[in-house]
Amino acid sequence: MIHTTVPLADAVGKHISHFCPFELGTQDDLNHCAHLVSHLMGYEFGSTCKNRTWAEKQRPEKGATIRVNEIFNQCLDRGAWADRPAHLSSCLIFVTHKSNMDRPGHLLRMKDGSKKHIGIYVAGTVWHYSNSADKIVQDTEMGFMRTFERAYHLPGETVTFYYGAFL
Repeated sequence: MIHTTVPLADAVGKHISHFCPFELGTQDDLNHCAHLVSHLMGYEFGSTCKNRTWAEKQRPEKGATIRVNEIFNQCLDRGAWADRPAHLSSCLIFVTHKSNMDRPGHLLRMKDGSKKHIGIYVAGTVWHYSNSADKIVQDTEMGFMRTFERAYHLPGETVTFYYGAFL
């Protein structure tokens, strides 16, 4: 069972500022995919929307993690999308370039490359923040993958997808 701060279907079409009371939520020129997922899932660790200024740090509202790689690297169960366990019908879905991944020892880690995105996957549907449309969108698993295979295509790079169990 997935627990979000609002039902995912109710989030579709909304701007990040609907969920974020901080200045970062008003800045449309920034990437908000991890920011949105973190507000919906209640993730508040590492770099957050709240810890960008001293004044915002003093506010009582809860902040949210803003870095895709910080979320991925916190997931205890994570791996290549093709290796996602069958019982994991709800999880986080990540996309990045293969060159942005590292495996020190046995642990798969995401580095801080610029091409990375995250969404919430539930039984074939993905909810994520469209940075180009500045709103939350819903897509099929295959539609999400096609979108990012095109958007992240670069000569010499391989676009890869990963899963991470909810924290």
